[in-house]
Amino acid sequence: MSIHLDLSKVSRETALKTWLAYHRIGYRELAAKIGVDPSFISYIVQGKRRSRRVVEALMDLGVPPELLPGQDDSAGHG
Repeated sequence: MSIHLDLSKVSRETALKTWLAYHRIGYRELAAKIGVDPSFISYIVQGKRRSRRVVEALMDLGVPPELLPGQDDSAGHG
């Protein structure tokens, strides 16, 4: 059985959280793979912090780039 996630009707943050949950990937796991604190992953997901290194690492781990905060998001720098 194949499930298609249509995340186009929700916020970027909700879409990213849904994608991570669907793939059973937690903030702790991501943080350990990237070498940052899980709270920093939370801030990235919420769009409260920015880190090109972390966003690129998340993409390298398979997170779709359209779900990650971009340069046009209004958030604090990090």
